[in-house]
Amino acid sequence: MLEETALGSPSETNGKGRVSFSDVARAHFDWDGGNGDAPRGKFESKLAAFEAHAGEIVDAYWCRKDASAVALTRRDPVRPTGLRRALPHQRDPQYRLYRVSDWVTAGTREIPDLLHECDILAIKAAHALEGTPKAVVMQWLIAVETHVLGFIERHPEGPPEDAEVNSFAARERAELRKIEDYYQRAGEKRGRLHYTEGMLVLGVVLLLAVAFAAAAALALFGVLDFRARGVREFYACGAAGGMGAIVSVLMRMAGKRGGFVIDHELGRLGVTMLGAYRPLVGACSGVAVYFLVQTTLVPIEPSARNFAFYVVVAFLAGFSERWTKVMLSGAMRTVPDDQPEAEWATERHEVEPQARKARAVASDDSKDASD
Repeated sequence: MLEETALGSPSETNGKGRVSFSDVARAHFDWDGGNGDAPRGKFESKLAAFEAHAGEIVDAYWCRKDASAVALTRRDPVRPTGLRRALPHQRDPQYRLYRVSDWVTAGTREIPDLLHECDILAIKAAHALEGTPKAVVMQWLIAVETHVLGFIERHPEGPPEDAEVNSFAARERAELRKIEDYYQRAGEKRGRLHYTEGMLVLGVVLLLAVAFAAAAALALFGVLDFRARGVREFYACGAAGGMGAIVSVLMRMAGKRGGFVIDHELGRLGVTMLGAYRPLVGACSGVAVYFLVQTTLVPIEPSARNFAFYVVVAFLAGFSERWTKVMLSGAMRTVPDDQPEAEWATERHEVEPQARKARAVASDDSKDASD
């Protein structure tokens, strides 16, 4: 069966008269392959028709053993016109990896699996990476697939031995692991950048929108007075909680690798929206803890409850989710846990043997007294 892989795009043989990559590969083989009886013009016309909708072929490998090939295309984005200029649009070139290879890889097992792994990695890179890292990964992958097809073509007499194929596949998989490592590092950096953009841009806008909505709600109940101490503390704690969340994320990003992990394969929009929600979560945590410390559930001296105290507590609530969970879980307990269970169990094991020993001594003394 003929295999045509058009990574990141739908099949080109859609009945609309478009020339597929398999047609181009067959035309090239008829012209420059085993037959060599077709005119060059036929290949050039099919190539021009294919590039008209798929983009310019920047690198390719055409097999001479059979009608098979791999190619990397590059298509510049179309600049929007009119009112669409204000909307987000794709600015990076689009790369696609095309492959027709079943005719030359039918006699092996490891080679098709190796090419399939290249395809999966190319799909990820085409959608999850941007700019230079995407171009590097796609060019790297076409080099690997070119090397794989060249290995097959170096054995025109028949399929290579299994031991030779396994050794070659192991070397190429080691190269794929290097590509995947580079892809992961580049994707993590790009994901962190988009997450930070979401926090500092959309997150701040979202916080302002929530602040205005809260002011409208307070005005609806007739309690909106910015000169009142409680209203100023409420808004200050919300802002401090959002700032604590932002500082927490930035510090984790600046730390060692693995301190902050984001799935960059969610895409630019998904990662940006996740970042936009982070300051809002911190602000809600700061406001919740602000109200909590004013109740009797948290034993704090009234003299210590001043403006600076509330702001610091709200900042810590937004900065550390773990600290906020401890505060809320402690407030939900009816009986305070003054003595941890582990310490109580340790003391019980220490006290009970002593009590048994004391009872045994008392029993011996009573026997001696009766005697």
